[in-house]
Amino acid sequence: MKKNTQKKGFTLGEMVVTVGIIGFVAMVTLPLLKSVLPNQEMMMFKKAYYITERVVSELVNDEILYPDSDDPNQNPYFGNTEEVEYKGEQYSGDTKFCELFASKINKSSEVDCSAHSFTDAVNPEGTVTTTDGVVWILPISTFAEETEPQDIIMDVNGNKQPNCFYNRETCKKPDRFTVKVYQDGRVSVEGIMEKEYLYRSNITKDAENETEDARNEDNANEENTEGE
Repeated sequence: MKKNTQKKGFTLGEMVVTVGIIGFVAMVTLPLLKSVLPNQEMMMFKKAYYITERVVSELVNDEILYPDSDDPNQNPYFGNTEEVEYKGEQYSGDTKFCELFASKINKSSEVDCSAHSFTDAVNPEGTVTTTDGVVWILPISTFAEETEPQDIIMDVNGNKQPNCFYNRETCKKPDRFTVKVYQDGRVSVEGIMEKEYLYRSNITKDAENETEDARNEDNANEENTEGE
């Protein structure tokens, strides 16, 4: 007597149960995976910030590009807008910093030091676009005031959405950021999300409150140190 070797397939009920299990596992694990995946905008901003620090440091410490002047009326550091030559090109005036900065980064576009803002919200264009897709707006300035910083603005993902700066109500995950550059070469950030992205690896749901708490704590520590 021959045995029945015909294999049975999955029943409809078994398939429904299997699909349900897969769906449940996906529902549980996807949020966990999302929480551990790197924040692309944060990573790109941090990269752009460190590039800014490097380039600014190179420029302000270059005695050929920004030499000390014997003229008491000449501003120091980036305030020295006298003409210099670099790689066969002349740089001077209020576009000196912009053009020299752009000369030291990897570009995928022409340099336009007349740009004051992003010209197209859908496909942003600024002063220059780097090979990693970041669109930069570099300051047009003589850096005349020691205590007045100039803004370097960046859209870290180019023509991808959301094309906005941080706003607690309308833009909680921004792709546009501002970095401050001072006459003496100091680089800093003042914005809520700029600080959050640079100084914290875990982005909270209420970034503004968390950053404010951290700022208050730092101020309190400074006051305690001064009082000792």
